[in-house]
Amino acid sequence: MTGPRADRHKQQGPTDGFVIMKSGSAEIASAGFPVSKLERETLHDRAYLELKRAIMSGAIRPGSTITIRAMAAALGTSPMPVREALRRLVAERALEMLPTRSVALPLITPERFDEICRIRITLEGMVTETAAALLGAEELQRMVQVNGEMWRLKRQQTTTYLAKNQEFHFRLYQASQMPTAMQMIESLWLQAGPLLNLALSEFGLRVGQDHHAALLEALERRDGKAARIAIQEDIGDAAKVIREFLETRGHSAA
Repeated sequence: MTGPRADRHKQQGPTDGFVIMKSGSAEIASAGFPVSKLERETLHDRAYLELKRAIMSGAIRPGSTITIRAMAAALGTSPMPVREALRRLVAERALEMLPTRSVALPLITPERFDEICRIRITLEGMVTETAAALLGAEELQRMVQVNGEMWRLKRQQTTTYLAKNQEFHFRLYQASQMPTAMQMIESLWLQAGPLLNLALSEFGLRVGQDHHAALLEALERRDGKAARIAIQEDIGDAAKVIREFLETRGHSAA
């Protein structure tokens, strides 16, 4: 689409992020979530990982369709690795194939979101308790650093905030040395992550600040039970914010 009509649909902002389509309109999805130019020898895997990371952190909005050409341009690669990455994510149910053969980020209903959150609270709580005994001092210090960076961000830096939040959580979960649980957690984040951007854009970036502080204190003491409680309350409070957002909209997020 060209001309004034197309220009009205474009969201102004930096162009270092994913270019996506939403209901036929173009927008820049990740002003604070730049993608890496891909090395030739890892094109397929890196395209998949970059796109998965963007979905998990909320850089792409629910209901958006992703164009192969725009994604390939953002990643600095040919369309083939992007096409394969999209195919893998459709198989994992992170994306859906539309009747037009385009690929979209699925909408999510409040009921499905509630189910995902209940599973996350149980699973991520268990993984956190295990990780508390295994997390190294260097990784804990990095979590402290990332947490500080999160809370210094401004309201309009939602996407950067979400990328930092994802790093904070997954540094902890990876310390658990539970690869099967990690795969399940990634799947849940792929489904729920896109809602975070929408909800926090409206409700602000301070959700979970106290819980993160309590979690870091528990990890410093290697108190697995306290760490479990902190992460579960963090997930639960964020879920309440998103649920309120869904109820305000009166339907699945779009």
